[in-house]
Amino acid sequence: MNLYWNAPTREDDVAGQIDLLEKVVSRGYAGIIITPDETLPLRSPIRRIVSRGLPIVVVGTNLGIAPTAKLAYVLNDDVAGGQMAARRLGKILHGQGAIAILGINPQLTGITARERSFESTLEREYPEIRVVVRRLGYYSVAQEQQVAEDILNRGQAVDAIVALSHSSTTGAFYALVEFDKTRTIKLVGFDQDLMPPIRTGAIDSVVMQCTYDMGRTAMEIMDGQVHGRAVPGISVLPPILMTGENIDSPEIRRQLLANWWATQ
Repeated sequence: MNLYWNAPTREDDVAGQIDLLEKVVSRGYAGIIITPDETLPLRSPIRRIVSRGLPIVVVGTNLGIAPTAKLAYVLNDDVAGGQMAARRLGKILHGQGAIAILGINPQLTGITARERSFESTLEREYPEIRVVVRRLGYYSVAQEQQVAEDILNRGQAVDAIVALSHSSTTGAFYALVEFDKTRTIKLVGFDQDLMPPIRTGAIDSVVMQCTYDMGRTAMEIMDGQVHGRAVPGISVLPPILMTGENIDSPEIRRQLLANWWATQ
């Protein structure tokens, strides 16, 4: 199967991603698996490609386009991820404290779902944990680090930081290292892959997507689309909370594999 897998080198290169999509149709590929950089800009190009009969599996973000025989979604359960992060925070803060939320991104439906689920769970289950800082996210780790450093520079009293994306988690970690706050301010993140800080406790925990399972599921759906089989329009997979205690477990190790496209 001649498959085009789209994976831009920069997370903010929306124009480049759209350009690649436009070129694919004329090159004879059997289908596309794509992780959108943003929601709104990708809707029209993907609608055009699907209307031409080329199968697409969208991973990680619901574009707001209804699934069809040629368009399917493989999504992370971001509502469950928000709940997981809130409950972890409630545990490590013993149900009280002040926190900052970084990485809020209205352009990505998954991030928005995480943030809403996280805050609603906190309000319902841990009313004595207060959100005192909220910051919009960036795709650049350096920018996210600057945002976190600005919070620390201002002397904002926070007991923990919740970072909703890979870049905000990494940026917040670097800022805490710079200010020597890794032991006094807890960091609960999403999606990042810096393993040593999790082992040492400098990052308390990370809500990680089951990327291996999501990739395998996307490939299976694409194979079904190409061969005319009925496939689910939306597949939702639960995330995992990675901590220093379970980082070497088989469940975590499986998700860190990068060969989900290989046959078994």
